[in-house]
Amino acid sequence: MPAICNEGCNKQFEVNGFQTARLPGAVEKTHFICPHCKHEYVAFYTDLEVRELQAKIRRVQTKLQNPRVDQAATLKQVKDIQAQIKAGMDRVRAIIEGG
Repeated sequence: MPAICNEGCNKQFEVNGFQTARLPGAVEKTHFICPHCKHEYVAFYTDLEVRELQAKIRRVQTKLQNPRVDQAATLKQVKDIQAQIKAGMDRVRAIIEGG
């Protein structure tokens, strides 16, 4: 995935994957680093609750492969869980970054 280091050296680079770092309180930081100037870009933070929701959404998404499952209800469940994940990630980011 191409990226531009807009907060560091302004050079273009390819993001070839994300790194994960463990922080205190069972928080994980997922990020990538500019290979030129080493500026760190945080993609998201997760805690145990968010990771459990991520596992739950994967389980629910597998139900969509079953033609006998109520697709509309399952898609609504996916959207609800996605909203919970976003809220959880925003909550953890605010705690970690102090915002």
